Amino acid sequence: MTVIGIDPGSRHFGYGIVNAKKMLLIHAGTLNFSHKVQIPERLNSIYESLSEIIELYKPSEMALEKAFVGKQIPSSFVLSYVRAIALLVAARKGIPVYEYSSTEIKKALTGYGRAHKIQVKSMVKNFLSLNGRISYDCSDALAVAICHINSKNSLLNKI
Repeated sequence: MTVIGIDPGSRHFGYGIVNAKKMLLIHAGTLNFSHKVQIPERLNSIYESLSEIIELYKPSEMALEKAFVGKQIPSSFVLSYVRAIALLVAARKGIPVYEYSSTEIKKALTGYGRAHKIQVKSMVKNFLSLNGRISYDCSDALAVAICHINSKNSLLNKI
């Protein structure tokens, strides 16, 4: 089983694909966009890029960070558009989607639901035995994938 984790963002869209059995990184990256690029163009680019990534790597499941409403209401709307693109791509490719809150993700990786990004990034690198540099958006996407894998393994162990 392979899982694609998604950290949705309209300026920085992180993704990471992990082999669940070996806890091995298959591919990861960040789609970066200038603030000068209009939202419809960014959404189209995310749709096309994510479709290509899924077609190429064929993940069997998608894990996505749940939306939260912050103080910046307009930003929350844009984030919802980006999440909708990821959900649409998954639906079109027949990939089941699992959603996790940021607290669930942080707790699954660090044991503490309010861990800082640097702690999450460190644990992602530890889980996947990574030595190189990765962006926080990429790290967050991989954290979602790892959270899903650990959650699924936990459920299987209870049976």
